[in-house]
Amino acid sequence: MTAVPELDVEIPEVSQVAFVVEEIEDGMDRFGALLGIGPWQLYRFEPPTLSETTYRGEPHDYSMILSLADAGGTMIELIEPLSGPSIYTEHLEEHGEGLHHVACFAFDDPHRVVELFEDAGMGVLQSGVYGETPYWYFDTAKQLNGVIFETAANVGALPEPDDTYP
Repeated sequence: MTAVPELDVEIPEVSQVAFVVEEIEDGMDRFGALLGIGPWQLYRFEPPTLSETTYRGEPHDYSMILSLADAGGTMIELIEPLSGPSIYTEHLEEHGEGLHHVACFAFDDPHRVVELFEDAGMGVLQSGVYGETPYWYFDTAKQLNGVIFETAANVGALPEPDDTYP
């Protein structure tokens, strides 16, 4: 049994459920056909819009394309890694496609949440800034049965999507 550190964090909502996929269009087609999810908004997370990226505690370049859609008030995210090692490429190598992380974007002070997770020994696995939106993934897989937890700040400032599908 894994020891679980106590955090003074209360999750106000699960804002997002995210899956890593080998190919984004195939993923959108499958989630649309089976679950009726769509339309999708696509974002290319790559420089220059993506900056200040870290991976496992070190500055590191990576990029991905992701698609977002609503399912009953919860954001569904599909992520296809494009370049560089990342927690997404790790997931594909170790587990294949599938559930990767859950996220809460409704914290009053997400920067404080980052501090609390780090202080509890669940540091930042990967981070970056997309436009004006910083995001952090925490090392929670051992405590949350393989699932990573993410938060972000200033999500309302996300730029317009690069494309929509279908």
